[in-house]
Amino acid sequence: MSTPSSSPLAVGQPEVLPPAPRQPLGLPAGSVRALLAIMVIGTIGALLLLHEENPQPIPLYLYYLLFLILGSYFAARSHRHVAPGAHEKHPLHLPRGTLRFLMIVGFIGVIGWGIYSDPKFLDRLSPPVADQPWLPVIIVGAFFAGILIARVADRVFGGPAGIPPWFQDLLAWVALLAMLGLVSEVIIRLVINPTLSQPLNLPPWEGILGALVAFYFGLRS
Repeated sequence: MSTPSSSPLAVGQPEVLPPAPRQPLGLPAGSVRALLAIMVIGTIGALLLLHEENPQPIPLYLYYLLFLILGSYFAARSHRHVAPGAHEKHPLHLPRGTLRFLMIVGFIGVIGWGIYSDPKFLDRLSPPVADQPWLPVIIVGAFFAGILIARVADRVFGGPAGIPPWFQDLLAWVALLAMLGLVSEVIIRLVINPTLSQPLNLPPWEGILGALVAFYFGLRS
């Protein structure tokens, strides 16, 4: 009488889960998007609260990025599915919901303090839409271009282990460029411009930076 052949799913043997795909910069999924969201919200908050004697205008592209990033990030996190038995690492290794809580509370806190300290605070929140009418087209177009490229890459290069490492490295470079661009924006707005008699006004730079950030969020959607 023949004995049944052994199999990986035999009783008593643990199921071997496939390795989790590597994420950009080696951080847990959603970490880079969380960092970019915090940097955009932080830049807006800093421009609203600092230099009250010489208020700095809020660049129009930051408004568009704020709504696009928050909508994309919150939607992606709320619909994220984890394989049964797998251990999910939350963004930046923080407890679940921490970053979303900080974003919401921080933004509400900035608005609340601004209204309390300055009766005309809400006037500073009016974006100069007529100055750059082409900006929303660029940002939304870059976002959907990122979605398209991500879908094509998944179909062409995707395998059992997910997207190949070189594509993840490309995502990491896009993320780094986006973060460096936001850091330079903070330096220009809060450090350089207040010292100049004629502040720098760089609409092309703002369009490129806004498109880069939107493109990354499209790639990760």
